Amino acid sequence: MNKLSTMLANMFSAEKLRKSAQDRVFSLFVLGACLRFLSKIPLPCIDYSLLPTSNRPCFLALGILPLVQASLLVQVFNSVKPKSEDDDFDKYQKIQKQVKIVSACIAVLISIAQVKTLSPVMYSYTLMSKFILGTTLITGGLVLIWISEWVSESFSISGSVVVLTFTSVIDDVIRLVLEASNLDNKPRIILCLYVLAVAAFTTFISKSTVEFPILSSKQSYSEQSKPSLLPFAINPGAVMGLVSAESLLRIIQSGLNQVTFLSINSTLIGVFISLLRFVFIITFSYYCSKLQVDSDKVSKELITMNMTILRKSPGQETQNYLEDELKRTYLSAGLMLALLVGISDILDNYYPTIGLKSNLSSLLILFGTMLDLEDRLFDLGLKKA
Repeated sequence: MNKLSTMLANMFSAEKLRKSAQDRVFSLFVLGACLRFLSKIPLPCIDYSLLPTSNRPCFLALGILPLVQASLLVQVFNSVKPKSEDDDFDKYQKIQKQVKIVSACIAVLISIAQVKTLSPVMYSYTLMSKFILGTTLITGGLVLIWISEWVSESFSISGSVVVLTFTSVIDDVIRLVLEASNLDNKPRIILCLYVLAVAAFTTFISKSTVEFPILSSKQSYSEQSKPSLLPFAINPGAVMGLVSAESLLRIIQSGLNQVTFLSINSTLIGVFISLLRFVFIITFSYYCSKLQVDSDKVSKELITMNMTILRKSPGQETQNYLEDELKRTYLSAGLMLALLVGISDILDNYYPTIGLKSNLSSLLILFGTMLDLEDRLFDLGLKKA
């Protein structure tokens, strides 16, 4: 009788988990449909007949980049300032408040630049029309920031990546498929191989982990005790480092183009931008990964549970050891990502019609989002069942 009760309880529990996972997936796709609708709302005061069909800004034109850039800036600021004595919750709340304030400031600055860029296609470049257009852009950016934070809290996945997927990545992938249908056989085969390579790279960098063997103080006295493994993803920042690097490079490139004496030597500018891209991708990939993992919090939890990392030196602090090892891991993942971008640049020079470099981040985000959904949503209901 007890066995029967246990079996029925497990069945109902598994069914509840499966239904919960299905509800979360359904809610996520409903949100995606809403984002797709918002991404089609036109901006006020813009004469869209003067713009090509492939480049028409919408209500969500600012995208999620203000939040990504603000998160990076706050992370860098908090990493260089002296550490406070606040507990983890208070520190988290302060960081989130800082991110929101900086995001709003960046959204305002980007909207001002967008209004200036769109001035040639505005019906009238008056103060009122500029204010309406700028306010609309800022509102769209803040809506995306709120949605991204809600997704992160509700679904335990990267809200920024989900928002990017539904607002821009899907359009980029559809455009890439349409362009591929018009290619000759050789470029089409190269594109297919490239997409497979990107998918394999995304799977590897999403699934791979670095593991630290740990033992409790009681287990350390027993020779037969096997250590447990403390896993960390090698690239928890996913592709946000690449997205941040590309957005900053576009700003730098537009600034360099305004300097007339540098525009004479386009090759020199190209080499300079390529080197900057390489450095930015590695740096931003590291800080985006640090945003996802708090080594200080992990080390405190290990100390509270009387757990010891076996690989570290006897006199070395757990936090310092974790920070050093994770720093190497995240920088290595950023280096792999930068090398993939370099290969894309080389292939793009030989086959510019495919647009490998411009579509790389979209492909990485698409495959990464699919893997994330599989791990965090579908497996929740299927594996435990």
